[in-house]
Amino acid sequence: MLPQIFSDFANEFKLLDYLPTHSQLLIRSMRSRQREYNIDIIFKGVRTLIIDSIFEGLEISLTDENQNIKLIEDHGFVVNHNYKVFLLENGSGQKHFINAMALGIFHNKLDILETSLGRYDWGDLNDEMVLWYK
Repeated sequence: MLPQIFSDFANEFKLLDYLPTHSQLLIRSMRSRQREYNIDIIFKGVRTLIIDSIFEGLEISLTDENQNIKLIEDHGFVVNHNYKVFLLENGSGQKHFINAMALGIFHNKLDILETSLGRYDWGDLNDEMVLWYK
């Protein structure tokens, strides 16, 4: 069984921002009538991406050793004490992969045109941090 980090199949998530200069990726579920905040999933130390831009539901876990071997051979993923391979699975069971150092989950009330990327520390005064997994 893979360690599950995050699961939310009730919402849509979109790739909203990517800063290659800071190796950061933002996936967001926008606020809605059901909740007054965004759910931001921020990956830091991003090395390689194999993902879609929209997820109808999302579950995030770590990959197993067999998946890692294939991703290392086929796509140059790195797995060591710094880098992990995160498995992102949508509500249909399609699998996507991110090779990164850490991920954080935040709640915030930013507008659609506002991003929570840019800073390279572990938080922001405008966000409610829910989880950092590193």
